[in-house]
Amino acid sequence: MTDINNLEIKLKLCTNFIIKEVIALDPVIRRQWIYTYKGIIEYADTNSNELSKEQIIGASIYRDLIKKVEEIIRLEKFEGQNYNRYKSRDPSDSKYEVIYQKRLEQIKVDFLDPDVFIKE
Repeated sequence: MTDINNLEIKLKLCTNFIIKEVIALDPVIRRQWIYTYKGIIEYADTNSNELSKEQIIGASIYRDLIKKVEEIIRLEKFEGQNYNRYKSRDPSDSKYEVIYQKRLEQIKVDFLDPDVFIKE
């Protein structure tokens, strides 16, 4: 495998990893992440003559990440549906499980699943 192919695979894997991490964030934090990185892209677009090639490439990567994250969010049945979707339970520290459960309940209140709302 050539170095270019290896780098392409690594970039794709890293991109997928970041996308999964972002869509699994608390919906409020996820919005903040998108807003922050859209600001970086906007800055790069308006100040590209002052930035290095690496910074411009970085902004391009953020643009692709945001596009993919927003596509997945649009497919959610309700906001917050993917919260902590890929969480594995770490039995070694129960205090985090308690915090997780509290936050999960808060998200269920703040971002209603339409099916649950209709049933209730």
